[in-house]
Amino acid sequence: MPPSGGKGARAPLSEAERIARALAYAAYDARTIRLVRHDLIGMSHLVATRRGLFAVNEARHIRIAHGSFFGLTLRGNTIFAFETCDLAGLPTRRGRIVRLDRLGDQIAEARVIVEGLDNGCHQIDFIDGRLTVLDTQNQRILRFDAGEIGYETLYPLPSMDRRAWSRGYVHANSLLQVENRILVLLHNGFAYTGRPSEVSLFDLDWNEIDRRQLPGRNCHNLVALEDGALISCGSAAGEIIGFDGPRAKVSTMMTRGLSVGTDLIAVGASKFSARADRHHTPGTVTFLDRSFRHLSTLELPAAPTEIRRLDGLDLGLSLFARERVPVPHRLA
Repeated sequence: MPPSGGKGARAPLSEAERIARALAYAAYDARTIRLVRHDLIGMSHLVATRRGLFAVNEARHIRIAHGSFFGLTLRGNTIFAFETCDLAGLPTRRGRIVRLDRLGDQIAEARVIVEGLDNGCHQIDFIDGRLTVLDTQNQRILRFDAGEIGYETLYPLPSMDRRAWSRGYVHANSLLQVENRILVLLHNGFAYTGRPSEVSLFDLDWNEIDRRQLPGRNCHNLVALEDGALISCGSAAGEIIGFDGPRAKVSTMMTRGLSVGTDLIAVGASKFSARADRHHTPGTVTFLDRSFRHLSTLELPAAPTEIRRLDGLDLGLSLFARERVPVPHRLA
């Protein structure tokens, strides 16, 4: 059973939380993935949340897996997701990467490809063709080899043995490759540092080239557009922003999760809450057209942490974006 105290202990969990945590521990120990059998017919996007993995369209949602999910990426018909089988912030290292293989509109196979990761990992994506994990709490990069058999650990930002804003912790939460450059979003914890979020530019060997400030606080997600613009979730203000300021007001809640296709933008939002309570918080996915005009808002039973198009034609996915959009003007 999960530990009930010691280092990292929190306020007592509710009965529902204890059950959810025990089920997550059991799934981790058995190396099982708690799939919910559904077909994906008519679904346009995947949404990772702390209360499951969902498939959605503009009108409805279905749950396709139980668990607490953060990073989410695709390669062809394969879905990769980061799942933590314990509470984020605890030192139990029950984070893992799961792989879901699609056959048509069904999930045909599901398996765990790596485990023992920090519970607080965030976004994952294919950078230079290799699965790459933002180990956010430890401020490092996990770069997998071909076939996702093993990984190496890189430190392009100051190394952290624990998160400490006063020592240079930046809460790097999103990454994206465009051309031969890598963009990383630095949240910067405005409440602790007084600093707006920033975008850092790296080469493919993870050498930092440039760093530019965003006009937003506590930002998440990076998408480069075809015209050389960069957009992000200005989370604190419930907006989508660019380097020149707001592009759209999306919600009165915190925006997090951003997907941009040819004609549709999907943005997640949820009420800001204390970290220990976030797995209870419901959320929304708002759909906009490419002119940032509101189309619809879908209610979800959980707060989005990432959104991706099911067909992979998503400018937030490096495998799609890297050869289709330029390095953003302010970073070129």
